[in-house]
Amino acid sequence: MENQATSKSSLQIVRRFNAPQSLVFKAFASQEAFAEWWGPSGSQLTLINFDFREGGVTHYRLDSGGMVMWALFRYREIRQPDSITFISAFADAGGNIRTSPFPFDFPLEVHNNITLTETGGVTTLKLYAEPVDATPEQEKTFRELNASMNQGYEGTFKQLDTYLLKLQG
Repeated sequence: MENQATSKSSLQIVRRFNAPQSLVFKAFASQEAFAEWWGPSGSQLTLINFDFREGGVTHYRLDSGGMVMWALFRYREIRQPDSITFISAFADAGGNIRTSPFPFDFPLEVHNNITLTETGGVTTLKLYAEPVDATPEQEKTFRELNASMNQGYEGTFKQLDTYLLKLQG
């Protein structure tokens, strides 16, 4: 029998940035900032809608290596500058939730919580994500894709690092 900590599929990432917490938070909260760094390395992000507020929705298109993906963030709770909670999902051009464009059974929705804490000018970002109302097969897929998702977020967070360094000159 699995223990409580490992019984659900989840993704946990911890990343440190040499930037103040307020600046890291603003990189998520500002349309102009978000457009500069979000997405896998080498992809092109097009924001269709950016409504960073509780109840708001961000809808975007990612072009990467000839593949087009659409996605949504539905913001649930925002506590400036400490945390952002949102539901993410793949979507279509109209903003409707769709299955993953990849050839596997990925959860339709994923609950994400990002927390930010600052110590001595260094901000620690903790991302916790888990499937919402997923089938056992989708939970298994999510668990099996942990390494791949970590790699994707690492590329995205490297871009955030570059963005933050540019701002701080």
